[in-house]
Amino acid sequence: MKTKGKANSDEVLFRALKKGNKKAFTLLYEKYWEKLYYIAFQHTQSTQESEDLVHEIFIDLWKNRKKIKINKTVSSYIFTSIKYKIFRLYDSKSVRKKYLKNIKREKVNGLNNTETDLNFNELYNLIESEVDKLPERCKLIFKLRRFEDYSVEEVAQKLGISTNTVNNQMTKASKVLKLNLKEYLNTMLI
Repeated sequence: MKTKGKANSDEVLFRALKKGNKKAFTLLYEKYWEKLYYIAFQHTQSTQESEDLVHEIFIDLWKNRKKIKINKTVSSYIFTSIKYKIFRLYDSKSVRKKYLKNIKREKVNGLNNTETDLNFNELYNLIESEVDKLPERCKLIFKLRRFEDYSVEEVAQKLGISTNTVNNQMTKASKVLKLNLKEYLNTMLI
């Protein structure tokens, strides 16, 4: 791909990327991977997790290149992507910690039997799957609120949104999850 001066801007590269130009993809990767890695490493303190997060961003960028709509700049899109990848990593770690804590508590209380473990695992996986189907913003708010135990105010401050937006998104998420999990929970009670 021939580029000169201003023609090498991110927006020009992104337009070429949308058309499947691998050279444009490579140029964007080379320009941003180190900065993204640095941001990820500051939060994870893990070389492997940081590399994985950066690679996920570029895999998503390539796979979804035709669907992606950039509202501001390519760089703001890419840096927002790493922020959301880090949030999701924190969310998954938090869910795992809570799950392990619950398992330990059940074992201490003598509730450890195979059927209970299977039911809990099944429900946990189903809830996680349903949460992942929520719209991106709604999912992030729900996970911060329920899995990370942030207050409504903390979520609003962290995401730069109003507390009303947080409450509205939590109501939306709760309705969707109740509806989608209703059949499973009824079956479990029987």
